[in-house]
This record gives sequence, C-alpha cells and structure tokens, in this order.
Amino acid sequence: MRSAKGWYFLVIGLLIIAISLGLMLGVTFISVRQMIDAFSGRNPNQASIILTIRAPRIAASLLCGAMLATAGAISQSAFRNLLADPSILGVSSAANLFVSLGLMLLPGITGGKFWWSLAGGCFALCFLISPRILRDPYRLMIVGVILMLTFSGVQQLFSTGAGSVSGSFNGITWNTVFFLVIVGTSGLLAAVVISPWANYLKLSGEQLKTKGVSALLMRLGLLAVMVYLSAGVTAAVGVIPFVGIVVVNIARYLVGRDYTTLMPMAMLLGALVMLVIDTLGRLIVLPSELPAATLMTVIGGPFLILLLQRKRFNGTKSG
Repeated sequence: MRSAKGWYFLVIGLLIIAISLGLMLGVTFISVRQMIDAFSGRNPNQASIILTIRAPRIAASLLCGAMLATAGAISQSAFRNLLADPSILGVSSAANLFVSLGLMLLPGITGGKFWWSLAGGCFALCFLISPRILRDPYRLMIVGVILMLTFSGVQQLFSTGAGSVSGSFNGITWNTVFFLVIVGTSGLLAAVVISPWANYLKLSGEQLKTKGVSALLMRLGLLAVMVYLSAGVTAAVGVIPFVGIVVVNIARYLVGRDYTTLMPMAMLLGALVMLVIDTLGRLIVLPSELPAATLMTVIGGPFLILLLQRKRFNGTKSG
C-alpha cells in the first residue's frame, strides 16, 4: 500500500528545492553565495532582483497552483467527474471575460478584477448546475467545453487589452501576492474544512438522506468555494488551464480517493507543478519567456487525451 505520509514528505522536499532553484535561475543566474551576499547587504542589485522580481513571482505561482488544484478537486467531487476542471467547464473563461468587460464599463470599482471575475464564474456555473446536466457526465463536459469556447471567443472580440490577463506570472508584484494570500488562504481553509462533504457526495442520494444531509447544499457549498478560488486566480494572472485535471489525478494516484488527504496533497502538488512550470517558462526561450498557461496547455492536452483513452477513465466515475 502506498504511504501518503511518504509522498507528503517527498513533495515538500521537492517544493523546497524548486523554490531555491526559482530564486537562482533566470536571465541572470544567482548562486547561493551571491544570494547570501545579497541578503547581507553586500550586493543590493541582486537583492533587488530577488526581492522585487523573483520572490513575488514564486509566491504567486505557489498560491495559484494550490488554488487551481484545489478548485479542480472540488469540481471533480461536486460534478462526480474525474475530468472536471474550472478551465474545461468554462468557469475560468467566463471569469476572464467578465474582467475584460467590467474594467471597460466600470473601471473605477475597488477590487474590480476580483468582483467581476467572481461574477463571471457564478454566471458560468448557472449553466452547469442544471439537474439534467448533473445527471449526465458526458453532457456536462460537452456543455463545459462549449461555454469555454464561447466565453473565450467573446472575450477576444471585446477585450482592448486593459482587462485582459494572459496566464503569465511576468510582472507580478507584492500587491498581487497580498491579494492572493487573502483570497487563497481563506478559500483553501474553507476547502479543507468542507473536504468531508466531497466524501459524502460519493454516496447515493438515498444513503445521504438516511444520514440527514443534503446533497444539493453540499454540492452548492463546494462549487461556491471552487468559483471563489478560480476567480481569484483569474483576477490575478488570467486563465491557466488543465491544472486541476493534471495535478488532482496524480494526487489521487499517490494518496488515494479520500478527500481529507487528497485536498492537502493537491494543494502541495499544485504549488509545486505551477512553480516548476513557471520556472521552465522563464528559461526555455531566454531572454524572453513562455507564459505558464502556454506550457500547461502543452502538458495538459496530451494528459487529458491519455485519461480519456484509458478505459477506467470513462468520465462517469466520482472522485
């Protein structure tokens, strides 16, 4: 039997290594000795690179990765579909569209990006929670993909660039990190607290009735947290696809299907994957870079095809 504790230690160790490499690697390589000099005040230029460019970028990628992976785990539980993810279901695309339109129409609202993003995610969710769609996993995926393509197309028509966000961590500031800390911490804590609900939803409606719990209320509560997390990421950096599908299915293989252990692993693994993706994006085409969204699309597309080709991933199994 696989040891969940051992996988946790391994992922945390890899996270420490990835953070260290993220601080060192870039257009300018900074060695461990140079980092020590920078933090001791002997090299203010490199200290500025670390503290104002690389550190906020690393923090943002860690938070966004954890948030997107958790949102993916929640959506897979709520929709009883191992291939569900906010980006595939159109939630992230709707959030991105509403950010673009909202900043064009009412640019002066405090925290406008987040509120418009949240409104867009809720708007997309209205199309997905129909009982008819919830009963049919294949219909859910088809509707989700249609919504994603529609919202993305409309966003491209109306975006002037002012509200459009690219799915990249380039130019991230500590202000954005502070926003992600607030939204991410509250959303991730909520996900951990209600993670037992995800386990309950594996039961049939009759079994839930005997326990005196409402499947509808639990599903809506989980989906509210999912929209909150994905809207926060979209407002900060844009749409980054496939994180929930890739990370959560790997985490499920490592620690099993109990959401009380799956959620924390998805958070850690999501943070690790996003940081590695962003670091690779900074290095592949130096001195330029590739957005994290581009690399996740390259990785996530084949991963999704692989899952679809495997017989046990028929889109109907609950997580």
